[in-house]
Order: sequence, then structure tokens, then C-alpha cells
Amino acid sequence: MKETISKNLFLNALVCPTLGWRLRADDLPDGVASKSPTLADQFRMEQGVEIGRRARQLFPDGVLISTPNLSRAAAETAKLVRAVGPPVLFEATFVVDGYAAKADVLRRIGDSWHLIEVKSNVNLKQELIDDVAYTLMVLSRAGLTVSKASLLLISKDFRLGMEDAKLFAEYNCTQDALVRSSEFQSCWDTIRDGTSAAGMPEPTLIPACKGCELFSDCLGKGIENHIFDIPRLSPRKVDALTQLGVVRIEAIPQDFELTAIQARVRQAVVTGRPWVSPNLREQLNAIRWPAHYLDFETMMTALPLYPDTAPYTQIPTQYSIHKCTAVGEIPSHVPYICDPTLDSRRDLAQRLIADLQGGGSIITYSNFEKTTINGLATLFPDMAGKLSGLTQRIFNLEAVIRDHYYHPAFRGRTSVKATLPALLPGMSYDTLNIKGGDSASAAFAMMALGRYSEEEVEKLKEDLTAYCGQDTLAMVKLVERLSEA
Repeated sequence: MKETISKNLFLNALVCPTLGWRLRADDLPDGVASKSPTLADQFRMEQGVEIGRRARQLFPDGVLISTPNLSRAAAETAKLVRAVGPPVLFEATFVVDGYAAKADVLRRIGDSWHLIEVKSNVNLKQELIDDVAYTLMVLSRAGLTVSKASLLLISKDFRLGMEDAKLFAEYNCTQDALVRSSEFQSCWDTIRDGTSAAGMPEPTLIPACKGCELFSDCLGKGIENHIFDIPRLSPRKVDALTQLGVVRIEAIPQDFELTAIQARVRQAVVTGRPWVSPNLREQLNAIRWPAHYLDFETMMTALPLYPDTAPYTQIPTQYSIHKCTAVGEIPSHVPYICDPTLDSRRDLAQRLIADLQGGGSIITYSNFEKTTINGLATLFPDMAGKLSGLTQRIFNLEAVIRDHYYHPAFRGRTSVKATLPALLPGMSYDTLNIKGGDSASAAFAMMALGRYSEEEVEKLKEDLTAYCGQDTLAMVKLVERLSEA
């Protein structure tokens, strides 16, 4: 059992007492407890550390409490708080009545303090207010007078090369944080006692269960075709089904209100057979051959990597094109990957136009490619006509699957990661070194930051090309499979 309650534990316990208990007791499934960070996780942490470092540069008189030991950090904080100086503390640590909190920046204002939390977001969100409110609650319980609470977020106006002061935008959230902190205070004893109880609270099915990584080891354990596999099932419907004692799709009453898409999911699960629209063939016949299967990979970073780009600008970094003369017939594959040391978007746009020249459909798996091409057209007006012409040829394969085909193994999803194993179980991403878009984005960003040797860069480019190529090849195979339905 963990000795203290952290911010993450408290906020999770607010949503689900069972989850809070399990987090404090370290009662986690082996796969969750031992899960190592992905490349994407590592990059996000690295960006967070760098943003925190830059935020501290704004307060040259600040003192960093760097000891990793919680008790010693709290003791050091208490000593510095009582002293006449310093005026600013970084990572000030407080432990009180079983709760622990660290303040990113704590600045003296006379006899009170200004609490500043640093985040890598660009937009103010309720979850960020909750973050500040928790720290404010613990500091108040520790006897500290906090007269102001702020969030230091990333400024949308920041560009590469600007001074650190322009990287941040400060939001005064004192009133909102005080209100939320007061609400949290009323849960102080309940969450402390509940998470440290000898036995785990009885779990209750709530809408938030759907996104919980422990669900399959909790209320979802051993249940196939759970009602959460129904797409876009509203909290109201979840509550109604729970009250009926229904947790499996097969048990949903025939007269229960479902949308057309939700009803076809239930039909496929109950019958054990795919649902096929009578218009599927007509939709696939709309593909004009030769067709080009297109997939982009992009990256977004909190700290801009290239001049004249804002934080979190979505930058296309590579694409893959499989050209087919007919269903399943592949005469060529054209990969392209940008030079990570440069902003290569113009070269990418020029190459894209050349590689997609001629007629025929451009088959994508969502509207993402269309949005990306439109972004390039806005960025490069001299190529806008040709780029916009490409979007007129786009055929959205996921939309066709969503509206005209459902397999019971989709489990309520229509992403390529869900449809591919259901329709083509022999085709997998598991053998690839890069298996997901987040890792692909992080790998390219880390290349751009010079984290790898030349040999490692060449190997990563091969891995990225293989991953992006798998996405377009998957579409080729999915169209082939659907044509047989």
C-alpha cells in the first residue's frame, strides 16, 4: 500500500473509488504494472522536462528542491517556507494527513504565496484547473496561504528562436481553482479512508469504465461482447442497460432504443455473422482505377522544431502510396520521407503532386489525408490548385466500412487497427519495429532533434517507411477482402 495519496491517485479515485484503491494498493495487472514507456511516452516526458526547465528560467532567484525522497523534500520545503527567503521555490513538496503534492513554482507575495503550475498545453481545460485545485487543497491543509493560483501554458504565438519568456502564457485561475479545491476538500476523508481500506470497494459499472486500462481485469473480465463494444453508447444508455442488469450485447432487449449503426452491431454479434449493406458493392464500384492508396504520417511537438511553425503545428513527415491497376493488383509502391533536419513540407507537397498525377481514385482511411492536403494548399498558395484537385479524387474507405460493413470482431471500432485483424488475421503490425502513429511521430521528432547517429537515422527511416507502407498495403488488402463479401 502506498504511504501517500498523489494527485493522480486522488483524481482517479474521484471518478472511481475502486480504481483509486487499486492504484494505492498497487493491485494492478502484471501487464499494466510492468508496462515500459513507449518511444512516444519517452518523447512526451522529455518535452515536459524541457518545458519545466524553461519555465524555471523565468525565475532566476528560484531554488529547486531536487531530492527524490518525499519526506526529505517536504522537510526541506518547510524549512525554506519558514525562512525569510528565497522568493521562489521549484518543486516545493508538501505531505499532510496522507496526501502529497508538489508545486511546480511557488512564489512569495508578502505573507502569502502564488501557486503556478506549468503545463505543456496551449488551451485552458477543466482537467488543468483540477490539477491546480488538488495542489491548492494540499497546500492549504499544510497551513500555507495561497492568494493567487495560475497556469503557465504554452503560448500559441511562440516561434523557434524566441526567448523563453515568450514561450509561455499565464492564466489566472484563482477563483475556479478555489471553487474546485473546496469541492475536493469535501472528499478528503472519504478518499483517504477508502483508498487505504483493508478491502477493495465493490466496483460499479460507469461510463468512465470504457476508457479505463484496468477494465478488462475488472468489470470487463471474462465478458465477451460487452455493451461497451457498442459504438457511441451514451452515458444515459449505459445507465439504462446497467439498471436492467445487461452487460453483454446479446442480452440487450430487442425494444431497447439503439441507433441504426448500434443496431447493426447487435445484429452481427447475435447472429455471429458480418452485417453487409446491400449497397456495399455499389460503393466499391465507385473506385476509379488505377487507384492510389495514400497514407500520411505527421508530428506535432510542443516546442517547434522548425522556423515559423507554432507549437503543436501538425507537420506531415512522410507518406506511402500503393498504386493498383485493379483490385489487389499492385504494380508499384512509392514511399517518401522528409529530411528531419529541415522543414521539408514544400518538397513533400511537390513530390505528392507528382506521385499522384493522372486520374483514378485516391483511397484513404479517414478524412485525415484530405485535411493534411488542404493544410498544404493553405501553406503553399502557388500549389493550391493542384493540391485541391487531389482532394476531389479521395475515396474514404473507413466511411464505406462504417456505413456498409460490420464484422463482430470489430468490437465497435472501424479503425484499420480493428478491421485488419478481423478481416485479415494473417496480416499484422506486430513484426514491425514501429507499430503505431504516436511512436512514428516521436521517432521523427527525435531524429529532427539530433538524438541519433547517422546509422540509427537510416535504420529509423527504414522502420518508418515499413510502418507507413503497412498502412497503405492494409487498405489494398481490405478492399480486396470487402470485394469478396
